[in-house]
Amino acid sequence: MKASEEFGETIDTIDNLLGALEIPMPAEFHVSQMKRELKEVSEKLKRIYVEEEGENPWDE
Repeated sequence: MKASEEFGETIDTIDNLLGALEIPMPAEFHVSQMKRELKEVSEKLKRIYVEEEGENPWDE
């Protein structure tokens, strides 16, 4: 998959997370979901950056 496609999918994931915050659920549920999802988003964006730039500033 191309980096631009993955980047677009990641934006969609963030938009979905923002939309999910509007669903009435216990705060603890939202926080646990956000932690899990944001970790995945961060890892994906870092991987895309490394693939595009050829360096990993987080690997220090």
